[in-house]
Amino acid sequence: MKKRFFAIGIAIIALFFGNAYSQTETTNVKKVAILDVVDRENNVEYGAEFVVRMNLSDAINKTPGYEAYTRVNMKEIFGELDFQRSGYVSDDQIKAIGKQTGAEYILISEATNISSTEIAIGAQLILVETGRITNSTQGEFTKWQDKNDIKNVTASIISQLLGASSSSNVQGRVTRYSNSNTLSFTVKGVNFTMIKVQGGRFRMGCTAEQGGECYNDESPVHSVNLSDYYIGETEVTQELWQAVMGTNPSNFKGANRPVEMVSWNDCQAFIGELNAITGKTFMLPTEAQWEYAARGGNKNQGYKYSGSNYIDAVAWYTDNSGSATHPVKQKRANELGIYDMSGNVWEWCSDWYGNYGGGEQNDPTGAYSGSYRVLRGGSWSGVARGCRVANRDSNTPGIRNDNIGFRVVLLP
Repeated sequence: MKKRFFAIGIAIIALFFGNAYSQTETTNVKKVAILDVVDRENNVEYGAEFVVRMNLSDAINKTPGYEAYTRVNMKEIFGELDFQRSGYVSDDQIKAIGKQTGAEYILISEATNISSTEIAIGAQLILVETGRITNSTQGEFTKWQDKNDIKNVTASIISQLLGASSSSNVQGRVTRYSNSNTLSFTVKGVNFTMIKVQGGRFRMGCTAEQGGECYNDESPVHSVNLSDYYIGETEVTQELWQAVMGTNPSNFKGANRPVEMVSWNDCQAFIGELNAITGKTFMLPTEAQWEYAARGGNKNQGYKYSGSNYIDAVAWYTDNSGSATHPVKQKRANELGIYDMSGNVWEWCSDWYGNYGGGEQNDPTGAYSGSYRVLRGGSWSGVARGCRVANRDSNTPGIRNDNIGFRVVLLP
């Protein structure tokens, strides 16, 4: 018997077909019965549970072909199955629930406390006949006391799971939560994922695996201590830039290709808009954050390039790119699951370019001032030497080129 674990708060929604509970309902309307949110860990406020349940119901009613149906004594059914006290949902339990309620599908929704004002909601749609998940959403952050925000988030969840468009306005921000190691976001229909980088200590610069290929500005090697942060799983894509900015400046067009022809200043404008949409504080990575993530963070295997000693496995560069960028995530990820940190496009960092110091540093942010901003990672137009994790470059903050893009970071 397979078992699925759903942690913390759980809401159960059964999708009813036909007229199982009312002889007056139209048979082609699919009924959705909603059970109270169950909070086994007692960390989600009851008020939040109530608001989530009511907004899920409202979103269902606004979805063509579906109708929400609340049945209080469903609690008794789940109590009989010992469901609320169990951390698991087995195939047999799902089938038993379906038999007793007449449901063809069951929707399981998780509610997790994030802060005093935010919770995360995720859901899975299960086919009763097989007990298998047929559709799911990752958890979505919501400020549950914000009426518009909770409305948008629950409408998005129902739309994704039922495969239909709710009449609620889901535009604007929808922020999604998946687990402790990733954060996923949706902005105007475009998804992107942030990978958690657990803080730690590393040696930055021309370390031994770089061989004899280092440039002078990669020395001296020095120790750096970094706090936790999240970094983009990929470079910012053209579809995400388009969603945020309404334009696409790139030379090599393609929704999943990295955006390019963007200056450091352009990146700041994008980040400002992204922060306004999401309510978060994204930023460019510091040079130290970039290198630590490229090296694989605390999972570092000592590779020359990001994820391998063999550049063709992880990077698009002059010998294999065909003189163009490529869609992200086509090459192997590094130890942290991050793509394209070697090659494809150079990536802007927040720092002013300057010489390294020899002393140990804590969360360094680079030179105090300068004329050039740091670039990292190499590109489709560059040689392998430029794609090494220790290699540094720079340019003026107003320059635009079709081999320069960026990725973002977010602090916990």
